[in-house]
Amino acid sequence: MRCITTLADMNIIDGKIIDTGLEKYKTHPMLGKNLGAAALETLSKDTSKHFIYDHSLNRKMDRGTLLATALCIKDFLKEKFPDQQRIGIALPSGIAGLAVNLACQMAGKSSVNINFTMGREAAAHCLAHAGIKSVISSRKVRERVEKRTPNYPWSDNFYDISDILKKIGKKGVAKKLILVKLLPAFILKKIFGIPEDGGDREASIIFTSGSEGLPKAAVLTHANLMTNCIQMLATDIVGNGGTLHANLPLFHSFGQSIQVWFTCIFGIPQVAVQSPLEVAQNFEAIKKGGSTLMISTPTFLRSYYKKGNPEDIKSLRSVIAGAEKTPEGFDDLWEKRFPNARYLPGYGLTEASPVVCVNLPDNLPDNGWRGYTTGSSKGSVGQLFGGMQACTINPDTGEMQNIGETGLLCLKGGNIFGGYLHMPELNKSRFKDGWLNTGDLASLDSKGFIYIKGRLSRFSKIGGEMVPHAFMEERIAKLLGQEEAETPTIAIGARDDDNKGESLVLITSIDIDFAALRKALADEGIANLWIPRTMKKVDSIPILGNGKLDLATIQRIAKQ
Repeated sequence: MRCITTLADMNIIDGKIIDTGLEKYKTHPMLGKNLGAAALETLSKDTSKHFIYDHSLNRKMDRGTLLATALCIKDFLKEKFPDQQRIGIALPSGIAGLAVNLACQMAGKSSVNINFTMGREAAAHCLAHAGIKSVISSRKVRERVEKRTPNYPWSDNFYDISDILKKIGKKGVAKKLILVKLLPAFILKKIFGIPEDGGDREASIIFTSGSEGLPKAAVLTHANLMTNCIQMLATDIVGNGGTLHANLPLFHSFGQSIQVWFTCIFGIPQVAVQSPLEVAQNFEAIKKGGSTLMISTPTFLRSYYKKGNPEDIKSLRSVIAGAEKTPEGFDDLWEKRFPNARYLPGYGLTEASPVVCVNLPDNLPDNGWRGYTTGSSKGSVGQLFGGMQACTINPDTGEMQNIGETGLLCLKGGNIFGGYLHMPELNKSRFKDGWLNTGDLASLDSKGFIYIKGRLSRFSKIGGEMVPHAFMEERIAKLLGQEEAETPTIAIGARDDDNKGESLVLITSIDIDFAALRKALADEGIANLWIPRTMKKVDSIPILGNGKLDLATIQRIAKQ
């Protein structure tokens, strides 16, 4: 498939807006397609071709068998839940999670992957907010979750995927597989009643991380997810013969979009591991499955850096790091230890389905359809994907700024969602004239590269100055020799201050001579306003299941 935007399509409008072919991209013929129908078209070709290695099961599965399994589950969903439009799914990365997500779309339903690492209150909120009446999971997942969170809310109806597959049986899958192997896609779609239309229909709900409060339900359409899949394909980041290392949870926006839809729609093989936290299991899976690309977060990658050696990830060509800012210098440390696995910072958010940009290896061949995204720039999160527009606005006035000026990053594009479920007031505040306000401070350059400074909520206004929490975390970690720690040992929060508006609070899980630290920061030239005024000791720094800092909890600790 050729990309419909090229380098020539990138232009700057009025010195303020980066445009990479927004209007032209709207004409792409795949944007009206149903995700399930598009996946069926691919998986029904070359049905014996290897598609997934599930490390937890130590099992390989080809395209045809996965499709036949998903079609069987689709029949089960249609029969069991005729009136339920949204189906809750609580399964990790692997064959079962992939098949159930596929089945939901082929049944014309919306898939809602539930974050089973969140607390009881947040989970109950998510299920009630989205009206989830049934959850498909497994007893093993349920047992693990309830050890950590007793009385976890599983909705009124809990279905174990093993029981569903047992009821279907090997004969049921075999019957479907014969048809999948014999019949062309257009006939399969007819006889199995697969919807063709996608477009602006709801495809999935992804709950935001909840790092700043209760999770919000981002409604993603077929066109949102399809657009982002096409944009990712245009980068050619996996490459011919490449294999995706799929270890992100499916409730993670990137986990769903790239591990389910990108791989199924474009036939990219994957190696599935249930959790990115199981470092030894991931090393073993990379060796057995020959993974070439891994998507992760800097927090998770710290563990791989601390515990691994080049032989452990020999087949990896690249790692893409997103969801949070890469600590200063970590990319260089990574590439020094793993010279064959390029460290590529990227940027995305659930509301963008999720990927907005990513740095790319400079030596990727131009295959004629890579489109606009071309290389890398130190300190950036990559070039804006094709089919989008980006600008920055002044946080105080809301006025659009010139290219190069730092402000709130705003985006347009087919991958940008239409709003949160049941939150009209919040939607009004996030959108203006069709622009999504990301809440992230950033600057743009004339080549379309984006430089993220941090979330606006992670800045404190102290004595009229904007003080970045992440910058202070990095400086303090470096002074304390904690920059290579496997998990974060310090975090910055803020509390109200009658004289200066706010003051910073250092939260730490290690013993610190606070007076000596304050002096060392001052000796390094850090302004007194920027130096934390108080310190709080905790057992561990709060982290969410997706590897991000739990900012809501950090702020609660800071204000106590």
